[in-house]
Amino acid sequence: MQAAFSDILNGLMIIPDLIKPCKFTLSLYNGSIDFRYRGRVIVMNMKKKAAAACVAVMAAVSLPMGIVPVQPVQADLITDVIGGLQVKSALSKQIKHYDTTKEGQSEIYQSVTKQTGVLHNEYYNERLASIMNRLSASIAQTDPSIKTLPYRWYVSPDTTFNAACTMGHVMVVNKGMFDLVSNDDEIAVVLGHEMGHGQKHHVANSTQKKVNVEIGKMVLADTIGGSGLNSLILDTVSNQIETVHIDRAAEWEADNLSFDYVTRAGYNPGATAAIWQRVMEKYGDNTSDFVGEIFSPSDHPSHQERRDSYAKKLYEMSGKHASVKDGTVYVNGKKFIKPAAMSSMSSAERSYFVLGNLAAAYQNGHSKQQATASGGTLYLGPQNIMTPVNGDPSAEELVAQLNKIK
Repeated sequence: MQAAFSDILNGLMIIPDLIKPCKFTLSLYNGSIDFRYRGRVIVMNMKKKAAAACVAVMAAVSLPMGIVPVQPVQADLITDVIGGLQVKSALSKQIKHYDTTKEGQSEIYQSVTKQTGVLHNEYYNERLASIMNRLSASIAQTDPSIKTLPYRWYVSPDTTFNAACTMGHVMVVNKGMFDLVSNDDEIAVVLGHEMGHGQKHHVANSTQKKVNVEIGKMVLADTIGGSGLNSLILDTVSNQIETVHIDRAAEWEADNLSFDYVTRAGYNPGATAAIWQRVMEKYGDNTSDFVGEIFSPSDHPSHQERRDSYAKKLYEMSGKHASVKDGTVYVNGKKFIKPAAMSSMSSAERSYFVLGNLAAAYQNGHSKQQATASGGTLYLGPQNIMTPVNGDPSAEELVAQLNKIK
Protein backbone atom coordinates (compact mmCIF):
# COMPACT_ATOMS: atom_id res chain seq x y z
CA MET A 1 0.00 0.00 0.00
CA GLN A 2 2.76 2.42 0.89
CA ALA A 3 4.51 1.71 -2.39
CA ALA A 4 1.28 2.19 -4.33
CA PHE A 5 0.61 5.51 -2.68
CA SER A 6 4.16 6.72 -3.23
CA ASP A 7 3.74 5.82 -6.88
CA ILE A 8 0.72 8.10 -6.99
CA LEU A 9 2.78 10.89 -5.46
CA ASN A 10 5.65 10.19 -7.81
CA GLY A 11 3.44 10.39 -10.85
CA LEU A 12 1.53 13.55 -10.01
CA MET A 13 3.29 15.61 -12.65
CA ILE A 14 2.06 13.39 -15.48
CA ILE A 15 -1.15 11.79 -14.15
CA PRO A 16 -3.50 14.73 -14.87
CA ASP A 17 -2.86 14.65 -18.62
CA LEU A 18 -3.24 10.88 -18.74
CA ILE A 19 -6.46 10.45 -16.81
CA LYS A 20 -8.46 13.66 -17.23
CA PRO A 21 -11.10 11.64 -19.17
CA CYS A 22 -11.54 9.36 -16.12
CA LYS A 23 -14.54 9.36 -13.80
CA PHE A 24 -13.74 8.47 -10.18
CA THR A 25 -16.00 7.05 -7.47
CA LEU A 26 -14.68 6.57 -3.93
CA SER A 27 -16.19 4.40 -1.21
CA LEU A 28 -14.65 4.97 2.19
CA TYR A 29 -16.50 2.04 3.74
CA ASN A 30 -14.76 -0.60 1.65
CA GLY A 31 -11.72 1.53 0.90
CA SER A 32 -11.84 1.33 -2.88
CA ILE A 33 -11.52 3.70 -5.80
CA ASP A 34 -13.38 2.89 -9.00
CA PHE A 35 -12.61 4.81 -12.16
CA ARG A 36 -13.65 4.58 -15.76
CA TYR A 37 -11.21 5.16 -18.58
CA ARG A 38 -12.45 4.83 -22.18
CA GLY A 39 -15.34 2.66 -21.05
CA ARG A 40 -13.31 0.31 -18.86
CA VAL A 41 -13.83 0.07 -15.09
CA ILE A 42 -10.77 -0.32 -12.92
CA VAL A 43 -10.96 -0.89 -9.16
CA MET A 44 -8.23 -0.05 -6.67
CA ASN A 45 -8.76 -1.56 -3.23
CA MET A 46 -6.86 0.01 -0.38
CA LYS A 47 -7.11 0.93 3.25
CA LYS A 48 -9.62 3.63 4.10
CA LYS A 49 -6.96 6.10 5.10
CA ALA A 50 -5.01 5.58 1.92
CA ALA A 51 -8.16 5.90 -0.16
CA ALA A 52 -8.91 9.18 1.54
CA ALA A 53 -5.39 10.28 0.84
CA CYS A 54 -5.86 9.52 -2.84
CA VAL A 55 -8.99 11.68 -2.90
CA ALA A 56 -6.99 14.57 -1.57
CA VAL A 57 -4.35 13.97 -4.21
CA MET A 58 -6.96 13.92 -6.95
CA ALA A 59 -8.46 17.11 -5.62
CA ALA A 60 -5.07 18.74 -5.52
CA VAL A 61 -4.55 18.13 -9.23
CA SER A 62 -8.15 19.01 -10.18
CA LEU A 63 -9.17 15.58 -11.41
CA PRO A 64 -12.86 15.03 -12.28
CA MET A 65 -14.46 12.69 -9.78
CA GLY A 66 -17.73 11.69 -8.26
CA ILE A 67 -17.51 10.96 -4.55
CA VAL A 68 -19.89 8.88 -2.49
CA PRO A 69 -19.21 10.43 0.94
CA VAL A 70 -20.40 7.64 3.20
CA GLN A 71 -18.15 9.10 5.90
CA PRO A 72 -16.26 12.40 5.98
CA VAL A 73 -12.66 12.60 4.91
CA GLN A 74 -10.64 13.81 7.87
CA ALA A 75 -9.29 17.32 7.41
CA ASP A 76 -5.96 16.50 9.02
CA LEU A 77 -5.38 13.70 6.52
CA ILE A 78 -6.07 15.98 3.57
CA THR A 79 -3.68 18.49 5.12
CA ASP A 80 -1.07 15.75 5.42
CA VAL A 81 -1.47 14.73 1.79
CA ILE A 82 -1.22 18.27 0.48
CA GLY A 83 1.75 18.73 2.79
CA GLY A 84 3.27 15.60 1.30
CA LEU A 85 2.98 17.07 -2.17
CA GLN A 86 4.67 20.24 -1.00
CA VAL A 87 7.42 18.21 0.64
CA LYS A 88 7.95 16.25 -2.56
CA SER A 89 8.32 19.45 -4.55
CA ALA A 90 10.72 20.96 -2.01
CA LEU A 91 12.83 17.82 -1.85
CA SER A 92 13.00 17.58 -5.64
CA LYS A 93 14.44 21.08 -5.74
CA GLN A 94 16.88 20.22 -2.97
CA ILE A 95 18.06 17.07 -4.75
CA LYS A 96 18.54 19.03 -7.97
CA HIS A 97 20.54 21.60 -6.01
CA TYR A 98 22.86 18.92 -4.62
CA ASP A 99 23.20 17.13 -7.95
CA THR A 100 23.68 19.95 -10.44
CA THR A 101 25.15 23.02 -8.73
CA LYS A 102 28.66 23.82 -7.52
CA GLU A 103 27.22 25.01 -4.22
CA GLY A 104 25.40 21.72 -3.76
CA GLN A 105 28.52 19.80 -4.75
CA SER A 106 30.50 21.64 -2.10
CA GLU A 107 27.91 20.76 0.54
CA ILE A 108 27.97 17.10 -0.49
CA TYR A 109 31.78 17.07 -0.48
CA GLN A 110 31.89 18.47 3.05
CA SER A 111 29.31 15.93 4.20
CA VAL A 112 30.91 12.80 2.73
CA THR A 113 34.50 13.73 3.63
CA LYS A 114 33.40 14.21 7.22
CA GLN A 115 31.65 10.85 7.08
CA THR A 116 34.47 8.83 5.49
CA GLY A 117 37.62 10.72 6.40
CA VAL A 118 40.31 11.79 3.92
CA LEU A 119 43.67 10.10 3.34
CA HIS A 120 46.38 12.64 2.57
CA ASN A 121 48.80 10.53 0.54
CA GLU A 122 50.62 12.10 -2.38
CA TYR A 123 51.13 8.82 -4.27
CA TYR A 124 47.47 7.80 -4.17
CA ASN A 125 46.25 11.34 -4.85
CA GLU A 126 48.43 11.68 -7.94
CA ARG A 127 47.31 8.32 -9.33
CA LEU A 128 43.67 9.17 -8.71
CA ALA A 129 44.01 12.63 -10.27
CA SER A 130 45.66 11.18 -13.38
CA ILE A 131 42.88 8.62 -13.87
CA MET A 132 40.05 11.07 -13.19
CA ASN A 133 41.50 13.70 -15.54
CA ARG A 134 41.88 11.18 -18.37
CA LEU A 135 38.37 9.84 -17.89
CA SER A 136 36.90 13.34 -17.65
CA ALA A 137 38.52 14.30 -20.96
CA SER A 138 37.17 11.11 -22.50
CA ILE A 139 33.63 11.79 -21.28
CA ALA A 140 33.77 15.39 -22.51
CA GLN A 141 34.22 14.16 -26.09
CA THR A 142 30.62 12.95 -26.18
CA ASP A 143 29.04 14.55 -23.10
CA PRO A 144 30.11 18.20 -22.66
CA SER A 145 27.81 18.57 -19.65
CA ILE A 146 30.72 17.32 -17.54
CA LYS A 147 32.36 20.71 -18.04
CA THR A 148 29.45 22.39 -16.26
CA LEU A 149 30.10 20.45 -13.06
CA PRO A 150 33.57 18.85 -13.08
CA TYR A 151 34.14 15.99 -10.66
CA ARG A 152 35.70 16.40 -7.23
CA TRP A 153 37.51 13.40 -5.80
CA TYR A 154 39.49 12.21 -2.83
CA VAL A 155 40.97 9.05 -1.29
CA SER A 156 39.33 7.61 1.81
CA PRO A 157 41.49 5.73 4.37
CA ASP A 158 39.11 2.76 4.29
CA THR A 159 40.98 -0.43 3.32
CA THR A 160 38.05 -2.15 1.61
CA PHE A 161 37.95 -2.34 -2.19
CA ASN A 162 35.48 0.44 -2.75
CA ALA A 163 34.53 3.49 -4.81
CA ALA A 164 31.38 5.56 -5.24
CA CYS A 165 30.09 8.65 -7.00
CA THR A 166 27.60 10.67 -4.97
CA MET A 167 25.18 13.32 -6.12
CA GLY A 168 27.01 16.38 -7.33
CA HIS A 169 29.86 14.43 -8.99
CA VAL A 170 31.84 13.73 -5.82
CA MET A 171 34.03 10.63 -6.23
CA VAL A 172 35.05 8.68 -3.13
CA VAL A 173 37.84 6.11 -3.68
CA ASN A 174 39.04 3.92 -0.85
CA LYS A 175 42.69 3.18 -0.24
CA GLY A 176 41.68 -0.47 -0.56
CA MET A 177 41.09 0.08 -4.27
CA PHE A 178 44.78 0.81 -4.79
CA ASP A 179 45.81 -2.00 -2.43
CA LEU A 180 43.99 -4.65 -4.47
CA VAL A 181 44.66 -3.31 -7.98
CA SER A 182 48.18 -2.34 -9.01
CA ASN A 183 47.36 -1.22 -12.57
CA ASP A 184 45.52 1.99 -13.44
CA ASP A 185 43.61 0.37 -16.31
CA GLU A 186 41.42 -1.69 -13.97
CA ILE A 187 40.94 1.17 -11.51
CA ALA A 188 39.81 3.31 -14.46
CA VAL A 189 37.10 0.74 -15.22
CA VAL A 190 35.66 1.01 -11.70
CA LEU A 191 35.84 4.80 -11.68
CA GLY A 192 34.41 4.98 -15.22
CA HIS A 193 31.47 2.90 -14.00
CA GLU A 194 30.87 5.31 -11.12
CA MET A 195 31.17 8.30 -13.45
CA GLY A 196 28.55 6.65 -15.64
CA HIS A 197 26.22 6.80 -12.63
CA GLY A 198 27.13 10.45 -12.23
CA GLN A 199 26.60 11.43 -15.86
CA LYS A 200 23.18 9.75 -15.95
CA HIS A 201 22.11 11.11 -12.54
CA HIS A 202 21.42 7.59 -11.25
CA VAL A 203 22.07 8.53 -7.63
CA ALA A 204 19.83 11.59 -7.73
CA ASN A 205 17.05 9.65 -9.44
CA SER A 206 17.31 6.80 -6.94
CA THR A 207 17.36 9.27 -4.06
CA GLN A 208 14.18 10.86 -5.36
CA LYS A 209 12.46 7.47 -5.53
CA LYS A 210 13.53 6.66 -1.98
CA VAL A 211 12.30 10.02 -0.74
CA ASN A 212 8.93 9.56 -2.46
CA VAL A 213 8.40 6.27 -0.65
CA GLU A 214 9.36 7.84 2.68
CA ILE A 215 6.96 10.74 2.09
CA GLY A 216 4.17 8.26 1.43
CA LYS A 217 4.95 6.49 4.69
CA MET A 218 4.98 9.76 6.62
CA VAL A 219 1.61 10.81 5.16
CA LEU A 220 -0.02 7.51 6.02
CA ALA A 221 1.47 7.63 9.51
CA ASP A 222 0.41 11.26 10.09
CA THR A 223 4.04 12.25 10.74
CA ILE A 224 4.56 14.71 7.92
CA GLY A 225 5.84 17.99 9.28
CA GLY A 226 8.80 20.11 10.12
CA SER A 227 10.90 17.78 12.26
CA GLY A 228 10.07 14.72 10.19
CA LEU A 229 10.85 16.57 6.97
CA ASN A 230 14.15 17.86 8.28
CA SER A 231 15.18 14.37 9.37
CA LEU A 232 14.18 12.93 6.01
CA ILE A 233 16.28 15.44 4.08
CA LEU A 234 19.27 15.11 6.38
CA ASP A 235 19.24 11.31 6.61
CA THR A 236 18.70 10.71 2.90
CA VAL A 237 21.37 13.11 1.68
CA SER A 238 23.97 12.48 4.38
CA ASN A 239 23.65 8.71 4.15
CA GLN A 240 23.15 8.40 0.40
CA ILE A 241 26.29 6.29 0.01
CA GLU A 242 24.93 3.51 2.21
CA THR A 243 21.21 3.80 1.57
CA VAL A 244 20.59 4.70 -2.07
CA HIS A 245 19.62 1.76 -4.26
CA ILE A 246 20.92 1.60 -7.84
CA ASP A 247 18.90 -0.87 -9.88
CA ARG A 248 20.10 -3.49 -12.36
CA ALA A 249 19.27 -1.48 -15.48
CA ALA A 250 21.31 1.47 -14.21
CA GLU A 251 24.20 -0.87 -13.39
CA TRP A 252 24.32 -2.20 -16.94
CA GLU A 253 24.12 1.32 -18.33
CA ALA A 254 27.06 2.39 -16.15
CA ASP A 255 29.03 -0.70 -17.22
CA ASN A 256 28.50 0.09 -20.89
CA LEU A 257 29.46 3.72 -20.41
CA SER A 258 32.62 2.69 -18.55
CA PHE A 259 33.69 0.57 -21.54
CA ASP A 260 33.40 3.60 -23.82
CA TYR A 261 35.07 5.97 -21.36
CA VAL A 262 38.16 3.82 -20.70
CA THR A 263 38.59 2.92 -24.37
CA ARG A 264 38.52 6.55 -25.52
CA ALA A 265 40.84 7.49 -22.63
CA GLY A 266 43.49 5.14 -24.02
CA TYR A 267 43.32 2.46 -21.35
CA ASN A 268 43.40 -1.20 -22.33
CA PRO A 269 39.74 -2.10 -22.99
CA GLY A 270 40.49 -5.64 -21.83
CA ALA A 271 40.73 -4.26 -18.29
CA THR A 272 36.91 -4.11 -18.28
CA ALA A 273 36.70 -7.91 -18.16
CA ALA A 274 39.99 -8.34 -16.29
CA ILE A 275 38.86 -6.40 -13.22
CA TRP A 276 35.86 -8.68 -12.76
CA GLN A 277 38.06 -11.74 -13.20
CA ARG A 278 40.23 -10.36 -10.40
CA VAL A 279 37.21 -9.69 -8.21
CA MET A 280 35.90 -13.21 -8.77
CA GLU A 281 39.25 -14.68 -7.79
CA LYS A 282 39.34 -12.52 -4.66
CA TYR A 283 35.70 -12.54 -3.53
CA GLY A 284 33.90 -15.21 -5.55
CA ASP A 285 30.86 -14.61 -7.74
CA ASN A 286 28.40 -13.62 -5.01
CA THR A 287 27.51 -9.96 -5.41
CA SER A 288 26.74 -9.64 -1.70
CA ASP A 289 30.38 -10.45 -0.94
CA PHE A 290 31.70 -7.62 -3.07
CA VAL A 291 32.14 -4.27 -1.40
CA GLY A 292 33.43 -2.53 -4.51
CA GLU A 293 29.97 -1.14 -5.20
CA ILE A 294 28.77 0.84 -2.22
CA PHE A 295 25.16 0.98 -3.26
CA SER A 296 22.71 -1.82 -2.48
CA PRO A 297 23.79 -4.92 -4.44
CA SER A 298 20.58 -6.91 -4.10
CA ASP A 299 19.73 -7.05 -7.80
CA HIS A 300 23.07 -6.17 -9.34
CA PRO A 301 24.61 -8.32 -12.09
CA SER A 302 26.96 -10.98 -10.79
CA HIS A 303 30.71 -10.62 -11.27
CA GLN A 304 30.70 -13.37 -13.89
CA GLU A 305 27.84 -11.73 -15.77
CA ARG A 306 29.81 -8.52 -15.89
CA ARG A 307 33.04 -10.19 -16.95
CA ASP A 308 31.30 -12.15 -19.69
CA SER A 309 29.38 -9.09 -20.89
CA TYR A 310 32.64 -7.19 -21.28
CA ALA A 311 34.31 -10.18 -22.97
CA LYS A 312 31.48 -10.17 -25.50
CA LYS A 313 31.98 -6.45 -26.14
CA LEU A 314 35.69 -7.09 -26.73
CA TYR A 315 34.83 -9.87 -29.18
CA GLU A 316 32.52 -7.48 -31.04
CA MET A 317 35.17 -4.74 -30.93
CA SER A 318 37.64 -7.07 -32.64
CA GLY A 319 35.19 -7.69 -35.47
CA LYS A 320 34.62 -11.18 -34.02
CA HIS A 321 38.23 -12.14 -34.63
CA ALA A 322 39.52 -12.43 -31.05
CA SER A 323 38.04 -14.08 -27.97
CA VAL A 324 38.87 -15.72 -24.65
CA LYS A 325 37.63 -19.08 -23.44
CA ASP A 326 38.75 -20.68 -20.18
CA GLY A 327 41.74 -18.38 -19.95
CA THR A 328 42.98 -19.08 -23.49
CA VAL A 329 43.11 -16.39 -26.17
CA TYR A 330 41.80 -17.39 -29.60
CA VAL A 331 42.25 -15.59 -32.92
CA ASN A 332 39.85 -16.52 -35.70
CA GLY A 333 38.85 -19.56 -33.70
CA LYS A 334 42.41 -20.85 -33.40
CA LYS A 335 44.41 -21.01 -30.18
CA PHE A 336 46.87 -18.17 -29.84
CA ILE A 337 48.10 -18.27 -26.23
CA LYS A 338 47.20 -19.09 -22.67
CA PRO A 339 49.28 -16.46 -20.85
CA ALA A 340 51.42 -17.44 -17.89
CA ALA A 341 50.51 -16.08 -14.48
CA MET A 342 52.46 -13.17 -13.02
CA SER A 343 53.05 -12.30 -9.38
CA SER A 344 50.47 -9.51 -9.62
CA MET A 345 48.02 -11.11 -12.06
CA SER A 346 46.56 -14.54 -12.75
CA SER A 347 46.74 -16.24 -16.14
CA ALA A 348 42.99 -15.78 -16.67
CA GLU A 349 43.07 -12.09 -15.79
CA ARG A 350 46.05 -11.52 -18.05
CA SER A 351 44.27 -13.18 -20.98
CA TYR A 352 41.74 -10.34 -21.06
CA PHE A 353 44.51 -7.75 -21.37
CA VAL A 354 45.85 -9.63 -24.41
CA LEU A 355 42.30 -9.76 -25.78
CA GLY A 356 41.89 -6.01 -25.25
CA ASN A 357 45.03 -5.22 -27.22
CA LEU A 358 44.01 -7.56 -30.04
CA ALA A 359 40.53 -5.99 -30.14
CA ALA A 360 42.08 -2.52 -30.43
CA ALA A 361 44.42 -3.72 -33.20
CA TYR A 362 41.56 -5.18 -35.24
CA GLN A 363 39.31 -2.17 -34.66
CA ASN A 364 42.02 0.18 -35.89
CA GLY A 365 42.84 -1.88 -38.95
CA HIS A 366 46.29 -3.00 -37.78
CA SER A 367 45.57 -6.66 -38.55
CA LYS A 368 46.39 -5.87 -42.18
CA GLN A 369 49.99 -5.39 -41.10
CA GLN A 370 52.46 -8.03 -40.00
CA ALA A 371 53.06 -8.95 -36.39
CA THR A 372 56.56 -8.03 -35.23
CA ALA A 373 58.75 -8.28 -32.15
CA SER A 374 60.71 -5.39 -30.68
CA GLY A 375 62.45 -5.20 -27.32
CA GLY A 376 60.86 -8.46 -26.24
CA THR A 377 57.32 -7.19 -26.94
CA LEU A 378 54.85 -8.50 -29.53
CA TYR A 379 53.21 -5.92 -31.82
CA LEU A 380 50.52 -6.09 -34.46
CA GLY A 381 51.27 -3.07 -36.60
CA PRO A 382 51.92 -0.29 -34.04
CA GLN A 383 49.66 -1.94 -31.44
CA ASN A 384 51.34 -3.52 -28.42
CA ILE A 385 49.80 -6.98 -27.94
CA MET A 386 51.79 -8.43 -25.04
CA THR A 387 55.21 -8.68 -23.42
CA PRO A 388 56.01 -12.33 -22.64
CA VAL A 389 57.06 -13.29 -19.10
CA ASN A 390 58.50 -16.49 -17.66
CA GLY A 391 56.30 -19.34 -18.81
CA ASP A 392 55.19 -17.63 -22.05
CA PRO A 393 56.48 -18.41 -25.55
CA SER A 394 59.06 -15.88 -26.76
CA ALA A 395 57.97 -12.77 -28.62
CA GLU A 396 59.44 -14.25 -31.81
CA GLU A 397 57.43 -17.46 -31.41
CA LEU A 398 54.27 -15.46 -30.84
CA VAL A 399 54.99 -13.38 -33.96
CA ALA A 400 55.11 -16.53 -36.08
CA GLN A 401 51.90 -17.88 -34.52
CA LEU A 402 49.94 -14.64 -34.84
CA ASN A 403 50.98 -14.05 -38.47
CA LYS A 404 49.77 -17.54 -39.26
CA ILE A 405 46.27 -17.18 -37.81
CA LYS A 406 45.41 -13.45 -37.85
